Amino acid sequence: MILGITPLLSILRNLIEVVAYSVLFLSLDKPKFSWKKTIWYYIGFIFIVTIIGTVWVILEPVSYLKYCTMVLFFQSAVFFSLMSQDTFLQSLYKIALQMFILLFLLYMGIWIAIYFFNGNPWVDIGIRIGYITIGTILSCRWIRKPFRKIVDGLKFQWKGICMIAVAGDFLILFYATRPTHIIIRTSTEQRMFLGTCILLLVTHVVMLGTLYQMQKEMADRQEMELTAMSNEMLKRELEWMQEHVKEANRTQHDIRHHNLMIIEYVKRGERTALLDYLEEYEQECMKYHSIKICENVVIDHILGIYIEKAKQKGIQVIFEVNVKKEIKIRETDFIVILGNVMENAIYGCEESGSSQAKITIWIQQKSGKLAIRIENTCLSQVLFENGLPVRKNGRGIGVISIVHSVEKYKGDVDFQINQGLFIVQILLPILK
Repeated sequence: MILGITPLLSILRNLIEVVAYSVLFLSLDKPKFSWKKTIWYYIGFIFIVTIIGTVWVILEPVSYLKYCTMVLFFQSAVFFSLMSQDTFLQSLYKIALQMFILLFLLYMGIWIAIYFFNGNPWVDIGIRIGYITIGTILSCRWIRKPFRKIVDGLKFQWKGICMIAVAGDFLILFYATRPTHIIIRTSTEQRMFLGTCILLLVTHVVMLGTLYQMQKEMADRQEMELTAMSNEMLKRELEWMQEHVKEANRTQHDIRHHNLMIIEYVKRGERTALLDYLEEYEQECMKYHSIKICENVVIDHILGIYIEKAKQKGIQVIFEVNVKKEIKIRETDFIVILGNVMENAIYGCEESGSSQAKITIWIQQKSGKLAIRIENTCLSQVLFENGLPVRKNGRGIGVISIVHSVEKYKGDVDFQINQGLFIVQILLPILK
């Protein structure tokens, strides 16, 4: 048997493999629980899997060499995905990536021990410990940050690359164990195996590079979208200010005539006519009075702009908003969330073609959370993919921006259709 099998070596090899797999996965993961609790869970997982593997390799060494990696893959797929905040497909890709790295380094350690150290098993053990240490340092210091940027920025583009990664791992496993272990096969077959590993490595690099570019382009598009929305809001604010300035100038110009009219009514003792005149004047002033939606200035401005825009398009707007003046959510995130939801609501009303299109806005702050519910008239059929609405020309950048901004605060967002209404529900924890 390769490099010899004893109880001590079996325990060490199993322990090192499971620790390596767990540590390499954690170096790229965002745990669901606190780090303290996560570490204890992983220690329990490592202990159980190590015991199972050790017993297996002692009782059935041949079947262990053929199937141990595959079994470890399925064990890890279940446990790691339950422990991670990332989606199942993202976790599955990380598992497949780490499995490939683990397989490649394990075989390299065995080759080096056999061909350069006469099959000394302790050289193999030392090499395994060395690559765990070096791999963890490299992953945490240089790989984790860009990889997390890809994972956090892209939530819906992982199905294809997961299939490729998992298929590549099974190809390596199949080729390495059939008809016999790759180490005891001819040098030509071993070179072909090494070439296959290098090809798979290049495939991973290309896929990650593509995802990085996609994430970068999406971030640029989100920045452009945010800038455009901010500019639109600024433009509307300036228009309102100009209107108010014009009205103030007109009022100042006419105030002398206004005062003269009051004086004349008083002199004549025409009290009823004076009251009618003052009421008419009050109604004229109210035309230029801005509706106050809530105490929070940011929400008030954002909703004010889109409510005005909706009314100009003949869309009825009903709102009930109760939010305090100060709230610990960034202005830019409010612009992304409320701006996109309102923009989509207006678009949905227009697309419905209904003469009685309506938008209902309900926002309440209570119990440390901000609850948002916005309904709008829409078409009876709206396509959904992975729980998100999809336009005919593909998923809108606005929807992804909403989801990304809500997830930053560990909130929840839900999209649904009910009786001709498109409903968006958002729950945001208010940061302390």
